[in-house]
Amino acid sequence: MRVRYGYFLVLLGALLWGSVGVFSRALGQMGLTAMEIAALRMLIASVFLVPVLFAMGMGKRFEEGAGRNSLRFFRISRRGLFWSALVGFFGLALASATYYAAIEHIGMSTSSVLMCTSPMFGVVLGRLLYGEGITSQKIISLVFNVMGCAFAVTGGVFEIGSISPIGVGMGICSGLMGCLLTMFSKAATRYAHPLTVVFYGFTAGAVLLFCFANPFTAVARGVPSEFYWVAAAFGLLPTVLAYLFYMTGLSKGLEASEVPVIASFETVTAVVLGVVLFKEPFGMGKLIGVCLALVSIDIMSFDMAEQRRKLMKRARPMQRLCEVSATRQKTAQG
Repeated sequence: MRVRYGYFLVLLGALLWGSVGVFSRALGQMGLTAMEIAALRMLIASVFLVPVLFAMGMGKRFEEGAGRNSLRFFRISRRGLFWSALVGFFGLALASATYYAAIEHIGMSTSSVLMCTSPMFGVVLGRLLYGEGITSQKIISLVFNVMGCAFAVTGGVFEIGSISPIGVGMGICSGLMGCLLTMFSKAATRYAHPLTVVFYGFTAGAVLLFCFANPFTAVARGVPSEFYWVAAAFGLLPTVLAYLFYMTGLSKGLEASEVPVIASFETVTAVVLGVVLFKEPFGMGKLIGVCLALVSIDIMSFDMAEQRRKLMKRARPMQRLCEVSATRQKTAQG
């Protein structure tokens, strides 16, 4: 039950992640570059979390005899800070930077498909770092997932004009960085509250991204009045809340190799929002892709062991009936 709840939380996070493209497109139309948008997202999320962590610290503690402390959720061990920094540097900042670099060289559709390699890396790294088994269930789910995401993004039309080695390399790196978000987050949540990990991860990511882009230069040039509302919603919905759900779900005992497949629901959400809000075409290819992605998530979240236990439990009465019938038959023959 705890694991099922974890799956649900990761799905909620992915659902909110899917709206990133909507906010990014809106901010891009206001004059911000892709890297400036990524840096702004990390900074706003960090600022949002400060009063939240203060309020949580002043709330009642469930441990017997413990008092209130406004800084309680800002405290983190060295190991927790180390892993949280890795979450921010690799899973947040570099994932965004490599993805945007790939878009500049090979376009958004191809970059999105290459980023869908994240579940592949998840299976391998889950085995290497956490000793998680590579089962037939994971392999089947992975195949459905990659095919589904590819069709959902491209609609089944794979057009590659001039192949850019740099662009392809950056796209694959973005998939790897997205996978490292799961790997490092799983380690970080062992040492700190999920929201504490999110805060320090966003802070580290913002520091790194501000080395490459400063969104305040665009603000200084002048932005529309609605910029502040869009930026605030961008920092809250697909960032703070999304990562809070994601980190909390990850801390419920899910295998790190499973999570990237579940989180790929983000692609389905992005496709649906693109069709609804921006009237993007939605043909048979994208429909097949969405269905394949949903099937892959269902396969990965299907608890084979639990179903086997239920089947055995149902079979026991029938087995006992057969044993009683056989015993009576032997007695009658005797």
